Amino acid sequence: MAERRRHKKRIQEVGEPTKEEKAVAKYLRFNCPTKSTNMMGHRVDYFVASKAVDSLMDSKWAKAKKGEEALFTTRESVVDYCNRLLKKQFFHRALKVMKKKPEKDTKKEKEKEKAKSDSAKEEDKKGKKDKDKDKKKDVEAIDTKKEKSDESPGSPKKKKDVKKKFKLEPHDDQLFLDGNEVYVWIYDPVHFKTFAMGLILVIAVIAATLFPLWPAEMRVGVYYLSVAAGCFVASILLLAVGKTPHCTSLT
Repeated sequence: MAERRRHKKRIQEVGEPTKEEKAVAKYLRFNCPTKSTNMMGHRVDYFVASKAVDSLMDSKWAKAKKGEEALFTTRESVVDYCNRLLKKQFFHRALKVMKKKPEKDTKKEKEKEKAKSDSAKEEDKKGKKDKDKDKKKDVEAIDTKKEKSDESPGSPKKKKDVKKKFKLEPHDDQLFLDGNEVYVWIYDPVHFKTFAMGLILVIAVIAATLFPLWPAEMRVGVYYLSVAAGCFVASILLLAVGKTPHCTSLT
């Protein structure tokens, strides 16, 4: 409750958003590609500034109507408008911080490196004693490798790209910049599809509770539909049961 009051006070200080600003923010919220992550213990959705600018440049506000100028003509105009949305607390700028490895993992890695270096030293000592034998073996191994490569040439294996883990933290400079900057959504409107689905479910529940008040013809029709659905499900179960012994006999 306290956070909502502070949020309302900030909006009142900057100025309440207009219908146009709400429409643009709603378009961005549902059309700009977003990703989700954890930020300070909360699940948040974030987007990249350059993708937001691209989506607004492809929107209806970038196309001029008859007798009117387009709202977005250049990328700079989009950046200025997004700065207005940022001040109206639709989203805020965040900072990517790479996660550090725990001390236990670093200690284990150091111990492994030491063990490898010790084993390498021991191998070097053994190798000095048996140089001639190793050289002959190496020559034979190289010849066999060449023959294998000639018989079955293959492309070199690519190293797997390891994704670096990061976390988000609030940024000190709250500005909208066109680039790879990250912004976290505060504005979270209800999508029309979810609203419609919820309304349909409510209507269906109310209709089911009022079943005794339905006309007689509708109740008889629903009865026959339920019987037909039950027969359909029973036929599928019978087919499944009838096929199982045939399959076992084949095996």
